[in-house]
Amino acid sequence: MAKRPISNLEYSGEEFASFFYLADEMFGIDFGEWYMAGEWTDRYRCYSLTFYRNVISNVGMSRMTIVADGTAREAYQIGTVMTDEDRQGQGLATRIFKYLFKQHDADALPYFLACNEGVEPFYKQQGFSVQLEPELFVSVSGSASPLERVDVDAEQWRRFKLESLPFSPRLYATDDMHIWMFHYYQGMNEDVYRFDDVHVIYMIERSRLNLYAVLSPRPVDMRDVVARLSFEGITEIVFKFTPNLDGVEQRPSRDGQWMIRMNEGQLFPEGCRFPYLSKA
Repeated sequence: MAKRPISNLEYSGEEFASFFYLADEMFGIDFGEWYMAGEWTDRYRCYSLTFYRNVISNVGMSRMTIVADGTAREAYQIGTVMTDEDRQGQGLATRIFKYLFKQHDADALPYFLACNEGVEPFYKQQGFSVQLEPELFVSVSGSASPLERVDVDAEQWRRFKLESLPFSPRLYATDDMHIWMFHYYQGMNEDVYRFDDVHVIYMIERSRLNLYAVLSPRPVDMRDVVARLSFEGITEIVFKFTPNLDGVEQRPSRDGQWMIRMNEGQLFPEGCRFPYLSKA
């Protein structure tokens, strides 16, 4: 095992291959196509412990800018925290976090991560605290006509990010193109639909419609979007971002919670939802 964690800047082909394998084993995520497309940029840094060139534990970190109620600040989003199943419980991830903080605490930037249920105690040991995130939704009933599904290639997906206005005006991220493109290579481009000159990304789960994005270079009235998506059989629209819309209801999120490590203050505004498509 390496005496210290190494970064992806020090990976050989063997380390990359074992990283891809471990991510697939742990999360069912394929990093390969995204990497081969050149989307693993310097905005995404991994710190890994290795054993004979095999990645056995890893913590990933994406540097981005968070814009909350008009105020921009840089932050590190933590992701791809994983340890080989046979080596869990040995403190390897804790060792990486200590090294990561030693490297980057001088930047004085917040760290944040999406936390699955049951692992909060581990992240609290690393200095993170819970910030609850609500699920935002509206109840609907209607019989809107089905929308046209749109085939989207990688370049079009990239232009959506570059040319559209922020669809979550109270809370959104910039400098996160690598994450936006990662979602493309995970298949989110198969869920793009269009009405007029507006593109929307959504998935239907029985009687609920999960809305991930509203993409347009011009301002869009979210009331119109809701009306267009109120298909027969849909009883609620769940927003995977913070919409600019009156009458939105809140309830506890089913997607876990965020954990924040920062000196003071609050990274996300109260009652807001961080956009899923900026989530590592």
